[in-house]
Amino acid sequence: MSRRTPLFAMVVSLILMMSMGPISSAQIGILPSVEITCDDPGPVEVWPGATRTTIVYCTLENPSIHSESVEIGTESEESDFQFAAPQTVTIGAGQEMDIQIIIRVPELYAAGTYSANVTAKVTEANGIDVSAITSTEEDSVSFEVMKYGSCEVMVGQGGGAIEAGDPVVFAASFVCEANAEFSIGYSLVMIDEVAMSSIWPSGFEDQSAPCQFQVQATGGGGNCQFQIATPSNLANSWSGCVVLIDDDGDGDGSGSSPPSSCNTNYPSLGIDIEPQGLSLVSIGLDSNSSVSELLMDNKELVGGGVGGLVLLLSLILVLRRRSRSYDEEWEED
Repeated sequence: MSRRTPLFAMVVSLILMMSMGPISSAQIGILPSVEITCDDPGPVEVWPGATRTTIVYCTLENPSIHSESVEIGTESEESDFQFAAPQTVTIGAGQEMDIQIIIRVPELYAAGTYSANVTAKVTEANGIDVSAITSTEEDSVSFEVMKYGSCEVMVGQGGGAIEAGDPVVFAASFVCEANAEFSIGYSLVMIDEVAMSSIWPSGFEDQSAPCQFQVQATGGGGNCQFQIATPSNLANSWSGCVVLIDDDGDGDGSGSSPPSSCNTNYPSLGIDIEPQGLSLVSIGLDSNSSVSELLMDNKELVGGGVGGLVLLLSLILVLRRRSRSYDEEWEED
């Protein structure tokens, strides 16, 4: 029998099978192949300290009659993305396998929607290298890198003891980091240390100009001045703090809730407001005034006291002179 006879018979059989209709899945299973399907992963947070990762869940299916070794690949247009995935898996004939691929994004990576591809290729069937006759299958997934923005606040000097009627004045500087452009603003809240309340006390008024600025996707900052008017007729001392509250602390469109205590991580300034009284300022003496100027400005108040002091000094001098004359007479005797 010629060697061409079996080959001729196989070709004739294949032609007859094709003429009878489509090839069944069982017949297709004769060739090594793999199918891959993946689900879109969840969003990624990229703020400092976040895991900055998301997990892609994929299913591999071996529809063939062979035990297959399948090579897994990952790729993305974003060269900074890092992937952690199994390199090769073995799937039994007609079996499925679930795998996980971890995607890691750099810190503060620009917010947006990104895609990645997961590939699968049969390299061996029943231990025989078949990579030359198998194709690469792939599935694409997309995920979102979330927006983030945050500002560090540095409050300048201006707190401490203040007399009623004097304004509370201070400045603050802001250094921000972000992965998307956003706007942020700050406002003041006064907290009574005794009552533990953030309700503005009667007579106090926020006279600050609006503190708002735009932060770029690469970061930025700003500076603001704040001023609070205090009542001049304050009857009792007031102790507490001024707290800066942001209206959008992380760029998500939601601001911070005011605290109820001065013991907080919010940027704050401690202040003590004292009622007006007989202080150096109230009687006109400051660091640039002299005592003589003070006496001249308040001569009606201190005139009687000064006259009495002069009379007393004169009496002392007279008594000392008489004492000396008596001592001289005793010495002559």
